[in-house]
Amino acid sequence: MINVASLFSALKIKSYTLPKQFKTTPIGGKIMFQKWRDNHSGEALMKIEYFYQSTDQIRNLTQLNRNNPPYKVTLAMENCPTNTMVFCSFSTFKQIIGNTNNV
Repeated sequence: MINVASLFSALKIKSYTLPKQFKTTPIGGKIMFQKWRDNHSGEALMKIEYFYQSTDQIRNLTQLNRNNPPYKVTLAMENCPTNTMVFCSFSTFKQIIGNTNNV
């Protein structure tokens, strides 16, 4: 089993901040790996998002729903250049994953 901080370190996730949260990997956070395809070029793309609860949502045991959703940030990897929408090339992402040991 691997925790979020270890995974982010192995993937070399660039520095990020979480609005309304004191920690960088709060309890209950979820990572979403999204594979997309560019309609014009056909290129496969990767986007990584991190979903988390704010400090107040955790403290107050607030139920998450459409009116009170979790927060999210889009993450970028050091070795996977991104476009303006923070997508990186899926082929580059696969190379990085293939070269990452013990993830």
